[in-house]
This record gives sequence, structure tokens and C-alpha cells, in this order.
Amino acid sequence: MNMKVSGLLFAILSSAVLAKPVFETYTEEKTTDWPGISKMQAKSIVNADTDLKSQVDDEMADKDMKAGDYQLLFASRKLPLSSEGKAFLFIRPKSEPYLQTFYGAHTFFHWIIDDRNNIVYAGNSDAFHVLSSSHNGMKDIEESQCRGGKCYLVKLSFKAGRYEEVSCSTQKIESGKITKGCDPAM
Repeated sequence: MNMKVSGLLFAILSSAVLAKPVFETYTEEKTTDWPGISKMQAKSIVNADTDLKSQVDDEMADKDMKAGDYQLLFASRKLPLSSEGKAFLFIRPKSEPYLQTFYGAHTFFHWIIDDRNNIVYAGNSDAFHVLSSSHNGMKDIEESQCRGGKCYLVKLSFKAGRYEEVSCSTQKIESGKITKGCDPAM
């Protein structure tokens, strides 16, 4: 494993250890054992963003996949978000079939949906964590974006019915050192 990949994994995993996540996933995680999602959930995710839908439809056509069969593209995990025990699902693209549309250079799209199939949160990051801390009856979440030798750790809390950014820290990949604040150009 090269030094940059080792450093990136160290940074992501050490931030997770410091934050004591109750759930975590990252771009390269295989979803082979993850349950799928319903057709309605898949359609709701894809239809929420017209650009995403267009790209998914084009890539599915290029791969000779059945048009509109979005359910095959996603995997899920039950998410321990609510202190009241409400059901939430974390949804991400399956590792197979792989569609580039759902990935960046080293990031992946992900969504949180509630028991009514409403999208509570949509993100795109290198890593995603559900933290043990909570606000307004919902666990805090953290996303990691890594580039240029640094990872930006963005903490979000639930306020007024949605997740909002409450803090950002920068972690150097090689040393693991974390400082408060993020570069303005992030």
C-alpha cells in the first residue's frame, strides 16, 4: 500500500476513533452484504436531482442495463439516528454494479431517508460517520473530505428538521494532527 493511501486511511480512521462513531462507512467499502432498497426508495433518490437522474440514465444505457431499474444500484443499512427509535436508512451506491456517476475521485454519494421515504440528508464524501453525540433527538453526523494532504472533518447536527454544519476541523493525513477550522476554499 503506498504512503498516501496509508496516510489517508490513518486520517479517516483516527478521526472516527476520536469521534466514537456508532456507524461508519467509506468510499471503498464493499456493499456485498448490505441489503438492497425498494423501487420506490430508489426512484425517490434518483428523481430528487434531475442532473443525477440524467447521468444515471445515460450510464445505465451505456452498460445495457434496464432503463429505470434503479433499485439494483443501491444498498442500505439501518441507521441508529433517532433517540426515539424512529427508523432511518443510510443508502449508498452498491459496489456492484459500479456506476461512476455516484463517485468522485475518491468520494461517494449517500443519503439518509426516514420511514416515509423522505430524504433527510444527501451528501458526497470520502467517509461518513454517525457520532455518539446528539442534538434535538438525532445523532450528529460527520463527513470527511480528503485532498491535498488534509482531511476536512465536517460535523453536522440536526436543527429545524434538517442537518446543518456546526463545525469543521482539518486533519493532516501524514501526522493525524487535528486543528479547528477549515480552509475557506474548501
